[in-house]
Amino acid sequence: IKGEGANCPGAKYKFGDQIINAGGVTTFSEYTVVSENRCVKIPDDFPLDVASIIGCAVLTGAGMVLNTIKPKPENSIAIFGAGGGIGLSAVMGAKVCNCSKIIAVDIDNTKLNLAKELGATHIINAKECDPLSIIKDLTDGVGLDFAVDSAGRTQTIETAFNSVRRNGGLCVFASHPSAGEKIQIDPYELICGKQIRGSWGGESDPDRDVSRFIDFYNTGKLPLNKMISHKFNLKEINNALSELVQGSLGRIIVCP
Repeated sequence: IKGEGANCPGAKYKFGDQIINAGGVTTFSEYTVVSENRCVKIPDDFPLDVASIIGCAVLTGAGMVLNTIKPKPENSIAIFGAGGGIGLSAVMGAKVCNCSKIIAVDIDNTKLNLAKELGATHIINAKECDPLSIIKDLTDGVGLDFAVDSAGRTQTIETAFNSVRRNGGLCVFASHPSAGEKIQIDPYELICGKQIRGSWGGESDPDRDVSRFIDFYNTGKLPLNKMISHKFNLKEINNALSELVQGSLGRIIVCP
């Protein structure tokens, strides 16, 4: 694959009889040529494994909270799809903001327990109960101030929207449902003051936010190392992908 700067087309991989679009990233390689405007300087002594996960999931997840939502300590927030890299990063971003209620929603109890360790005040397994009913009880029937969706399903985006309150409640999503799928929301809820918006990369500016998140890590506010569950070298890439298919906890790091 060749291209000039950011105009290089996205990589594609064959998986069985499917073609997977990996987006505009270069990976699974020992060396990569990168445009200068796609590089951000980090401290020489900063751990590279932690730095490697900042570039996408953390910028998007924590960025949605810190850059897009900007909640105050008295605000409540739920993160749907909280067990993935973006969701866990959003949980930590909400913790940085000291939100009064940080509700993690997922379908895996192990991942939910990690979300609680990283800052969630409440956890909900959507396979075991109705998250909207629980959220209604936790907010005295009013609904949340904010909701974040990173699950990648239209149904969870709709549920996240339905979980926020009227008169100013905001749902933000950065998930990517399959091409052609549509979300359905009641327009009356928009008239009543609910809001919904998408987020590209958590509205992050790498030149600003990478150094900010590094500072948060160094001061213990973003314990990113707790998200890393496995490390593989490049020769073990198939093992890494197998862990990914099995829904492995946290982030998987591939080293040269």
